[in-house]
Amino acid sequence: MFVLAPSTHLRLGNFFFGDSPEHYSVDLAQVFFVYAAYSPVWFTPEYAHYQLSRTHFIKGNQGAALFEAKKEIELYPENYQAYYILGLTYGYMDREEEGIVAFKEFIKHVPLSWAARNDAAWLQFRIGDIEGALETIEPVAHLHNTWVQNTYGVLLLNSGREEEALEAFKNAEYAASLMSPEDWGEAYPGNDPRIYSMGLGETKSSIDSNLELLEEQ
Repeated sequence: MFVLAPSTHLRLGNFFFGDSPEHYSVDLAQVFFVYAAYSPVWFTPEYAHYQLSRTHFIKGNQGAALFEAKKEIELYPENYQAYYILGLTYGYMDREEEGIVAFKEFIKHVPLSWAARNDAAWLQFRIGDIEGALETIEPVAHLHNTWVQNTYGVLLLNSGREEEALEAFKNAEYAASLMSPEDWGEAYPGNDPRIYSMGLGETKSSIDSNLELLEEQ
């Protein structure tokens, strides 16, 4: 396989990692990303270590995901996307403070990224920083986005602002009712398309649980 240039391996990896949903295979993608990132002959192209990090993350190999994301930043400091996968990985490792720092670095470059602000706010919530979480998410809280509204509702509820929380949860519920499994999948690039329906169902269940929790207040 080394007869191919790393950039070709990167494209082949991308093909199996979302560019062609019907051919999705994280295992095949990872093989090509390894060759792209660790060619003994040619230079490593931008995004090779980043994409390899994402495959490790999806497969649950968080230590390897961290290593590859940091390697991407070492080689390509301007690739701020790597900070996002760092934030996600730290979050899944229960290293919230480090995850928040990584997400904040990403947000410096994409200040209105709803996903980064949502994920950063959730980590802040997990460490009890409700005020900081609200400050993080409020720049995108006007969006009729299922994830943002659900997180915003949780933060409002935990701030004693029940009426506003109810409005946010209702907004989340309505937005989710309009989503297709493919819409849900767009928020989780790199995931197996076969889990989209299950993921959408879990999102709706989370909103329902939060509404039930609010009713108990």
